[in-house]
Amino acid sequence: DKFRDFEPVKEVGATKYHLEELQSEYLNDSLKDILRTAASEVQGGQSVDALNNLITKTSELKKNTSAIRDIDVTDLDSALAFFENLKKQQELGHVGIKTGLPGFDNYLPSGIMPGQLGVFLAYPGIGKSWLALYFAVQAWKQGKSPMIISLEMSETEVRNRVFTIMGEGRWSHRKLSNGEVELDMLKDWHSKNLQGKPEFHIISNDSGGEINPSVLRGKIDQYKPDFVIVDYLQLMSPNQKSDNETVRMKNLSRELKLMAISEEVPIIAISSATPDDVNDLSTVPTLGQTAWSRQIAYDADWVLALGRATNSDILECVLRKNRNGFMGEFLVQVDFDKGYYRYKDYEEN
Repeated sequence: DKFRDFEPVKEVGATKYHLEELQSEYLNDSLKDILRTAASEVQGGQSVDALNNLITKTSELKKNTSAIRDIDVTDLDSALAFFENLKKQQELGHVGIKTGLPGFDNYLPSGIMPGQLGVFLAYPGIGKSWLALYFAVQAWKQGKSPMIISLEMSETEVRNRVFTIMGEGRWSHRKLSNGEVELDMLKDWHSKNLQGKPEFHIISNDSGGEINPSVLRGKIDQYKPDFVIVDYLQLMSPNQKSDNETVRMKNLSRELKLMAISEEVPIIAISSATPDDVNDLSTVPTLGQTAWSRQIAYDADWVLALGRATNSDILECVLRKNRNGFMGEFLVQVDFDKGYYRYKDYEEN
């Protein structure tokens, strides 16, 4: 009697439906408020503040409204559908990127999978960027489209390295960097080996622009890559600003992990390590030596630590963490100038 105008709905939908509707309304209203505030700041001549606040606010909104996945373990139909689709994807070569290095592939039997966050951990000058590019080229050879976020080298320098690795001895990296290349030979090689193949994008901040997870997500949406490398972690800015370097790394680590999952793309983050003895950089670092914060090691699905003795062509590779299999170690013989990478057993060394 008190609510005569109220007409109860006889068939009320599932709670999940109403929660999704509520989430959608909250997202729409919050986004409108954020855009209104940004528009006011732009009109007031505060474009830089508007952009920074827009990135921070939308990042927080994304975190609060991200879709959460759930399954029922007892739902056999769901499990069968998943494994049938996985088989089809494997037959088409769409799942799990192999590196061609038995020592690594044996420890990740399914390959590098979508949604994984991997980490290369090493001291400066060991060769972690080179090895990451080798992984990217292997993905490209398997029909995948890689994307490199380079924060310490120009895009042309990264391209020279990629050409060197792709050429497998045809090119000298030193000569490419000096511009000592026959253009007709380059054109012929390009037409035979690169034309019609997947795109291979390199993004750098060589002009001084800031690259953070929001920019990275935008590039993922733009290019739809199958494999992403961030080189390197300590030079990237998180969406949520902080003057504390440890907090910055914690925020960045979490943002990259959530991005790998939500975008369903593997991301490899290259991270520096802090040596116990600055005069000894030949050892393989441990998880505890991750620069600024160990959070990236906690969030990562696997961590590959690298070491190399002075003037040696042998990379010592140790899986310090692996959620998908066993821990182990192996060797890679490298020729950075010619782009050669050869797996070696410890018995061979």
